[in-house]
Amino acid sequence: MLKNHLLLFCLFLPGFLLAQDFNPKTMMPAKLAKYNFGMPLSVFKEKNKTAVESPSTANDFRIELTDLKAGSEFKSVTYYFDNEKNKPFYEIIIDYKTNKQLTDHCNLVLKEPNDNNKWTWTTKEGYLFKAWTFGNKLVFVLALPDTEWDESKY
Repeated sequence: MLKNHLLLFCLFLPGFLLAQDFNPKTMMPAKLAKYNFGMPLSVFKEKNKTAVESPSTANDFRIELTDLKAGSEFKSVTYYFDNEKNKPFYEIIIDYKTNKQLTDHCNLVLKEPNDNNKWTWTTKEGYLFKAWTFGNKLVFVLALPDTEWDESKY
């Protein structure tokens, strides 16, 4: 019985420790790593002077900004912020100019998908962090409380 518990402990401990040390910032392209998930919209606007806010209304659940000058390897980068409280940054859509650039980043940084055709991790704070691709785009999402990706709301 003790052997079984020890075996289970040895099997699950490394995965648990990796989840506790995961930092979403390490998955981002270097040019975008200065934007921390969870940062308020006001702080983001101080750091990024080239992103343009899309028109929105008070009824919109998120605020969207697009940067067409984020880097030579990107067509555009779109940032999503929650439209409540301190308006935290919780999602980014990176549109690479070529599929090779996207694939190179994924192979170098993300490695093999660990959740079917996407990547899923848990941050040290216990939040779910996901990534997936479509076309030449790479999407990163941090499921912060009270944002559209917060699964505890459903």
